[in-house]
Amino acid sequence: MNIPRQLMEYLKQHGPSTIKELMIHLGLSETAVRHQLSSLEKSGWLTKEQRRLGKGRPATVYSLTKASEGLFPKRYPELLDAVLAEAEREGLIERLLEGVAESMARELREKLEGLEGPARLEALLAHMDYGDMLGTLEETPAGWELKAHNCLYYATGQRFEQVCNLPPKVITRATGLPAERPFCQRDGKRACHFLIFKHPV
Repeated sequence: MNIPRQLMEYLKQHGPSTIKELMIHLGLSETAVRHQLSSLEKSGWLTKEQRRLGKGRPATVYSLTKASEGLFPKRYPELLDAVLAEAEREGLIERLLEGVAESMARELREKLEGLEGPARLEALLAHMDYGDMLGTLEETPAGWELKAHNCLYYATGQRFEQVCNLPPKVITRATGLPAERPFCQRDGKRACHFLIFKHPV
């Protein structure tokens, strides 16, 4: 196991720790520990503060930031799949995802207030993590074609097609423009394709 990982796992298990405590656990010199801490702090995974641990001068203690949570194993996809499987078994998955689409669109409408036309659409896609989609947006005579080369819901969408219909539903509810998904990566395509039409519903 690499040293940065050992250091972070120690902080995860033991909480805020001093350099001396980390030296003992890692079996490294003070210089080596400081080097590792500095690197992790610059990456945004650690923070430090002065804390009085007893008599004498306050000591510098290091702890993990909230951003570091993403570096530790999570089981969100498994939990999501279990929830959706149960909803499907109970015949509730369509109703559940309709509510999700409306909730997402409601939040987005607030952020798009005052914007019109293409600017509204561009802002919408930005808030929908357009960059993470590795997306391209092209204007067509009828409207726009969005190609998302990275499906944000890929694993879950492979199992539940209803999830693949979330983006066009959110787009329509947030902008009032009709949107549809003619095909996507679920169908074996390289990108997910969404058509957005210029005339409001």
